[in-house]
Amino acid sequence: MEFSEVIQGFAERFGIEAPEIVDESAAFDADGMPFFIMRAANEGESEYLVAAADLGEPPPERMEKLYEALLDAGHAFAWAGGGVFARNPADGHIWLQSREPFALMDVETAISKVKTLGDAAIKWRDIIKEYREGASIPEPATAGEASAEPLGDASGDKGLPGFMMV
Repeated sequence: MEFSEVIQGFAERFGIEAPEIVDESAAFDADGMPFFIMRAANEGESEYLVAAADLGEPPPERMEKLYEALLDAGHAFAWAGGGVFARNPADGHIWLQSREPFALMDVETAISKVKTLGDAAIKWRDIIKEYREGASIPEPATAGEASAEPLGDASGDKGLPGFMMV
């Protein structure tokens, strides 16, 4: 499988124009949020399909509770779409990112994994953006519930609304 096949398949699935691939990476706009897909490898390691979303700068209210919720959501990847949360030390933005072995994937698997991460990123971006004193944060699912709780709307549709080329 080639990286370009993943990007082309992703674009076709969501009815968007495939973005330009630069250095084995592509950027999308997911409902107003920067979303990146790239093929990367650390020296001496296998190649990975990396997906990352910038969830934005967290509001100053109740930071301890927000960080606690992000850590809880990442436990067993229950509400993190298979990814991990991170804080960019340069600007304080929260990111949701994942890394999967590239060689073990086909195009459909790659699209599915990126889509699931994107759904979780959109949900958490909105939680972080709207988080204020008294706002509720969803309780994370337990490891056993994680697979039973779909990301997406109540219909089970896991579509990523608003994907467009950046």
